[in-house]
Amino acid sequence: MTLLRFLLASLGLLTATRAAAGPGDPPAYAAAFDKAFVPGFSVQTRDVFQGETRVEDVPFRIVDAGMLKLPSGHVCVADPFVFLTEAQPLTQRVPAGAFPVRLAVADFPSGGLRVAFARVDFSAAPVVRWSMAVVEGQDIATLKNDEIFGYGVDAGTGSFFDPAAGTAAAALLAANNDAWEAWQTEGETNGPKTVGPYFFLLDLPLGEANAIMFGSGWGDGFYASWFGYDAGGNVAALVTDFATIDWTTATW
Repeated sequence: MTLLRFLLASLGLLTATRAAAGPGDPPAYAAAFDKAFVPGFSVQTRDVFQGETRVEDVPFRIVDAGMLKLPSGHVCVADPFVFLTEAQPLTQRVPAGAFPVRLAVADFPSGGLRVAFARVDFSAAPVVRWSMAVVEGQDIATLKNDEIFGYGVDAGTGSFFDPAAGTAAAALLAANNDAWEAWQTEGETNGPKTVGPYFFLLDLPLGEANAIMFGSGWGDGFYASWFGYDAGGNVAALVTDFATIDWTTATW
């Protein structure tokens, strides 16, 4: 991501391309938001490498990342090493409490372990529809067919957290501007022990809340999140899609 694109993303002014039926609609592969969290899920990918078509079988594994504490009933999604202290909460209110965070991790033979989707489950109810997550001031009606709202990543890390966690982090960093270095070290140590080589994973306590951090797919980029609703219209889940797989050419 260029510096200009990253600065625009930080202001909520950048959109990125994806395949969907219409502006703000979930992608054609939205069923993967659920299926990737079922044990045994696998994808066959196709891409062109050095002029030749390369086919890979990519199994998924499910990683329990921790319990997300949301005392305020608001949730933020952001690169925690850049926007932890200033991210806007998503406009959709969620239940207050503690909720499980799971990662659907794709194991690429040629690219290692990559988080495809990160998910918070607010209930066990099945999701019947998905809607793009937005912050205040973002209007889905303004999107073009190939655009999304999302958040920019410049440190290879995504996260979920309550705004209260951002407030607590700001106080910690005001007292010690280098506190983030300990967070990075802990995540880089915990990830390989929990999941596998070069994996980043951290459940960071911050006051009455916490921030659950994880690697963002292939790294830096611009990623959309989606709220899932049950048949009664209640929010049941939140998924961040790290665009790890080209689902338009994948078999699954």
